[in-house]
Amino acid sequence: MNEHLIVSILLCTLTCEPAEVRIWDGDSIRLGLTEEAEAIRIFNIDAPEIVGQCTYESDLAQQSKRRLAELMAGQQVAIERRGTDPYGRTLALVSVNGIDAGDTLVSERLARIWGGRRESWC
Repeated sequence: MNEHLIVSILLCTLTCEPAEVRIWDGDSIRLGLTEEAEAIRIFNIDAPEIVGQCTYESDLAQQSKRRLAELMAGQQVAIERRGTDPYGRTLALVSVNGIDAGDTLVSERLARIWGGRRESWC
């Protein structure tokens, strides 16, 4: 089951304004609801894949995705862009009320610090 979670946030770049965000998984979001919406990969983490290599990975991926949605829903979210990845997604640090969302997911064991290559969750 790969349903996207949609949350409303107060997006802060240079100014703050209301925005809708699609939570793709624990480390990927889209700013907006259209197909042209900017795809963002959280810069400093690796979260499990929704279509995982084992049941544990898939279950953890759903938990990570739900937790990211909980963190962001209705909150002030800052996006600090850092470039793009090989898939064209924006790499960015994502902070919720001044706290790094990636660090939160890592501390809760719902993601890992990105080490430059993907490691198995199984």
